[in-house]
Order: sequence, then structure tokens, then C-alpha cells
Amino acid sequence: MTISPVLRRVVLWRWSARATPEQRLRAKEGLAYISYASPVDAVDFGEDLGLSGGTHYDLVLLRDHRDKASWDEYNRDAHHYRVGGFIDTITQEGKTVRADYVYKGPTSVRGRVRHLALYAWREGLDEREKREARRALAGLRVACDVIFALEVADDLGWATVGRADLVLEVHFPDENGARAFLGHPAYREAAELLAGLTRPERTATIQHRMKMG
Repeated sequence: MTISPVLRRVVLWRWSARATPEQRLRAKEGLAYISYASPVDAVDFGEDLGLSGGTHYDLVLLRDHRDKASWDEYNRDAHHYRVGGFIDTITQEGKTVRADYVYKGPTSVRGRVRHLALYAWREGLDEREKREARRALAGLRVACDVIFALEVADDLGWATVGRADLVLEVHFPDENGARAFLGHPAYREAAELLAGLTRPERTATIQHRMKMG
């Protein structure tokens, strides 16, 4: 099912060395809580499935809003700050990455797998080079037949810290589909191109099971 465009905020965290299994569970319970207690239209989150290499992050939150007014209301919500404050204590806060973008794809379906990659442009790139990168990522829709859905979007510039510039979001029916995508020559070629146009130390990726996996 395809939804009307929504404003999507995505946050990727890396656990700190002091994060215990009990604290990780508490963090996920907090994210589940805000989906009911906060003014948000949809929430999904999950831990990394361990399918990719060193740039992978450990925990992701995605939240959707029908408009900027809804986004702003959530951003003032006390539940949001309480949960986020706790997660900051058990993650590497300086490495947290955020992006806000217009999302036009299908809703989350329990059990499917989502791949997210957030990129920050290198200094001095021109618009031609950025278009080339977007085109390479969008072309994966045709090149990789394991893809259920693929969206490429520019960040809206709302985050004050840890902001990415470009988002790739890809959906798969299962983990095998995600593995096939990550190993596909077309994806590897696109990833190599992006590595030359973006800051590798700021690239953040994760694969997680949808619907609070």
C-alpha cells in the first residue's frame, strides 16, 4: 500500500560500550511508548540485523508526520525528550545521525526488512555531481530485482546536530533479499561512487526488521 507523502524523521544511534542488554530493551520500550503517547502519525524502529560492514549503526527510529505543524508539535513533546534523553546516555551521542525528508513510499509491513543509508556531501561538490549520485541510487530500482521499494531523498535541513544530506531507503521482503542487494554489483558500484562524493566517516547504514524489530 502506498501512503500520501509524509514528513519522515530518521535517527540512527550507535550503542556505547556501557549499554547493557537491559538498557537496550528499555530504549526500545521507550520508542514503542512514544508511538502511543506522543503526537505522531506513525513510528517504526529496530536494531541492526548485522548484514553489512563497519558503517552499520545499531538502533534506528523512524517517525512520520502529516505536516510540519505535526512535526513541530512532536518536537515539543515531553515524552520525546524523556526517551531521547535516556537513549543519549547509552549511545555515542557524537555519532548520532539524523535526517528529515519527504517520504512517498509504502508503509512499514511487519517482518519485512528496511535498509537505510544516510550520507553527508563532501565540501565543494557541484549540483551535477550530486545529481549523478542521486541518479545512481535511483537506478538500483531497475538493476536489483530483489527490491520491494526504493526511495532517494534530500534532507530538509531541520536537524541542528548530526544532520545528513542524502537518504537512501530500500525495502525487502526478508533478510535474504537484503543480503542479495548488499552483494549486488550494481549496489557495490553505486556505493563506491557515493564514497567518493560523500564523507565516509559520516555515512550511517542499518538494516532492521520493520514494525519495531
